[in-house]
Amino acid sequence: MSSVTSVPSFLASLAAILLFSTSAHGVHVEPDDIVKTIKSDCGDIIDCVDIYKQPSLKNGLLGDYKIQLKPTREPPKIHHKLLVTNESFHQQTWRKSGSCPEGTVPVRRQPTGFNAEVANRTRPFFTYGRPATTITDKKFQEDKTRPFFSYGFPALVVTDQKFQVDDRQEVAAAYGVNGPYHGARASIPNWKVNVDPNEFSMSYLLLASPHERKFTPIKGTDPPDTKNQMAAGLAIYPSVLGDNNPRLFIYATNDGGVKSNCLNLECGFIQTSNEIALGAAIGGGSTVGGELLFVHFALYRDTGPGVWWLSINEVPLGYFKPEMFPVPFIESFHNEMGGRVLNTRPGGKHTLTAMGSGMFPSAGLNNAASIAFYMAINNNGGDQVDDPVNTIVTKPKCYDVKDFGPDKNNPGYDIAFGGPGGYFCDQ
Repeated sequence: MSSVTSVPSFLASLAAILLFSTSAHGVHVEPDDIVKTIKSDCGDIIDCVDIYKQPSLKNGLLGDYKIQLKPTREPPKIHHKLLVTNESFHQQTWRKSGSCPEGTVPVRRQPTGFNAEVANRTRPFFTYGRPATTITDKKFQEDKTRPFFSYGFPALVVTDQKFQVDDRQEVAAAYGVNGPYHGARASIPNWKVNVDPNEFSMSYLLLASPHERKFTPIKGTDPPDTKNQMAAGLAIYPSVLGDNNPRLFIYATNDGGVKSNCLNLECGFIQTSNEIALGAAIGGGSTVGGELLFVHFALYRDTGPGVWWLSINEVPLGYFKPEMFPVPFIESFHNEMGGRVLNTRPGGKHTLTAMGSGMFPSAGLNNAASIAFYMAINNNGGDQVDDPVNTIVTKPKCYDVKDFGPDKNNPGYDIAFGGPGGYFCDQ
C-alpha cells in the first residue's frame, strides 16, 4: 500500500518551510541553503549559508551575480599601528562553539527575544536621520514621520543650517567635513549598559555623500545633503537583536532614511567572510578604569568602481553593492562618529537608557566611551589626518561628546561620548 502525503500536511510543511526561510533569520534563508548550524553558549544560533545563497543575493534581478571575494586593496591597518594601548579584542561568542566552512557566510537566526511589533515601530529610528530638537542653541524643524534607525541623519548635521529632526532620537557625535574622503577607520568600544527593552543604544562610524553632485567641496563646510549613507558599529537593541549585549551591525540608506533602510544582511551588503556574523555578540566587555575592549572598523572604497568595503579587526567582511546607490556613492564628504539612542519617553519621561559607557566625556578616556584612533582614508588608501571638530549634541544634560584631539600614544584622534540618560534630561 503506497503512502500519499495529504494535501493539508503538505501545505502545513510548506508553510513551515516558508515561515522558517523568512522569519527565522529576519531575512530570506532557505533551509536547503544552510550547510552547517552552530549553537552558541550565549544562545545565538548561527547558520552557515552558501555564500551564493546569502540574503542579499535573493534577488532575481541580479541574475548570475559574480561575487567579488576579496578587495583589490588591503584593508586599512589599525591594530599593528598601535604602539601603546590597554585595549584588546575578544572573539564573537559563537566562535567558541565552531566555525563556518569556506564558501559559506555566518547568518544569525532571529533571536527568541525578537518583538516584531516593537521592531516595526522603532526600527525606522535606526536611521541616521538627524535627531532631536535641541542641538545647542540651534533651531530645527521637527518631522515626526522621519524614520529613526536610519542614519537619515537628521538631515545630517551642519552647523548654520536647518534640518528635519525627531525628538525621540538622541545624538552625541563628532564629525569631519574636510573631504573628499575615501573612507574612515576607528576603534569602537564595547560597553554593556542599561537599555530600555523598547529602545536602542549604539556606537558607530558613519560615512555620507550627497545626491547633489554639482557643488564645490569646501573644507570645513557641510555638503548640500547626506542622502547616501553607510554606517557600522555596535548596538544594544533588545527588541530587535534579542538582549542587552552589544552586537555588530551595519546600516545603509540611499535616501537619507526616508524609505531606504538596510540593516545587516537585509539588502545591499554582500558578505564574503566566514569568520564574523552580523548581529552576533562579542565576548567580554570594557570596564571603567580598567581594560578597554574595542572593535576595529574600517569603511573604505576599493580601487576602481565605487565599491565600498567594510573590514572588522582588519578582516574584510564584505562590501556594499554599487547598485545599492542609484546616485553613485563615489566619495564621502561627511565622516561621523559617536553615539545614538532611541528614547520613547514612556509616560512622557526620559528613560534610563545609557549611551557609551553611561558616563560623560568629562570622566576621561579610561571611563567614558571613546571612538579611538580615528583617521580618515585618502584616495590612495592611506591615512588622512582629520580632526572632527564639529559636534552634534541633542540632550546635553543626558549625553555629550568631546574631541580629545590626537591620541597621546597612537596615530589618530580620540572622541569621547556618552552619558547616563535619566528623568532629568528634559528639564
